[in-house]
Amino acid sequence: MEKIELQVDDVLVEVEYTYNEGDSQVAYYPDGSGYPGSPAQVDIHKVTAGGKEDIGAIISDYVFNDIEEQIYKMYED
Repeated sequence: MEKIELQVDDVLVEVEYTYNEGDSQVAYYPDGSGYPGSPAQVDIHKVTAGGKEDIGAIISDYVFNDIEEQIYKMYED
């Protein structure tokens, strides 16, 4: 599990998360089948702001999406 501090609007939050980079596509295996791959995934486990209480249950989808976007951008090549 990773921890990072992010700025969301004007609030500094600390996020505990896991990042899975996903799997690459395989066009063809020797038997003719393939694998479409899987996308990268961010799982947010805990969000705090100025304290130890998890505020994940009370923050909006907009804030969750913003946090996820910022984390994905950190891992882009």
